[in-house]
Amino acid sequence: MTLRQALILGLLQGLTEFLPVSSSGHLVMAQKLLALEKPPVLFDILVHLGTFLSILLFLNRKIFLFFKKISNLKLIFVSSLPAAILGFFLNDYLESVFNSLLIVGLCLFINSLLLFSSGLIKKMGKNLSQLKLKEGFKIGLFQALALLPGISRSGSTIVAGLGQGLTRQAAFLFSFFLGLPAMLGALLLQMPKISQNSDQLAMGLVGLLVAAFSGLLALKILYRIVTKGRLLYFGFYCLLLSVGLISLISF
Repeated sequence: MTLRQALILGLLQGLTEFLPVSSSGHLVMAQKLLALEKPPVLFDILVHLGTFLSILLFLNRKIFLFFKKISNLKLIFVSSLPAAILGFFLNDYLESVFNSLLIVGLCLFINSLLLFSSGLIKKMGKNLSQLKLKEGFKIGLFQALALLPGISRSGSTIVAGLGQGLTRQAAFLFSFFLGLPAMLGALLLQMPKISQNSDQLAMGLVGLLVAAFSGLLALKILYRIVTKGRLLYFGFYCLLLSVGLISLISF
């Protein structure tokens, strides 16, 4: 892996992990269209660690205050079940679709519709303490949908949170509180492979730093956009990207 690749993939991971445009979809496109090789396992772990650190930096004390309550732990557990179950049973199939630009294009189109729908939601007033288990489970279903490349985890869960009546700020916070266990679990599952490609440590650290700083920037941008009710703007980006990608494949 070259320094150029490390910088591009680190920046791409940091920005698209949190902006509602799908990091997995963009990484597939980068590898296919820019002829970037699939990153080594160690590099992949380190850039994901970078984005995980950016959440810790951005939310800091709010994480402790949320997770210290037993009721919130139950809520996160129930909300995490759909993605955990779907990921377990369909893991092999999901890995195969990551090679298809057509699926990425179609999923980006679905993602754009989800983002557009945020502009139609009017009844929002609940805080996180008012979110019920069944409502959290419904939000978790959208997190499971985001296992597909091209559908944003942050975008789909924020829209789902708004759909369950959460305020914009609460929907934003719950999306990332829900994402923390998933990100941590994915990192832990990959840890046994960390000895692989140890010669790529330097490039991995570059990717980690770039992903952490760009991820922090993306979180600040997304928070401002969500709280101002402008999430649907990203829908236009995903729609244009979807049409462009499908057109490129067709011709």
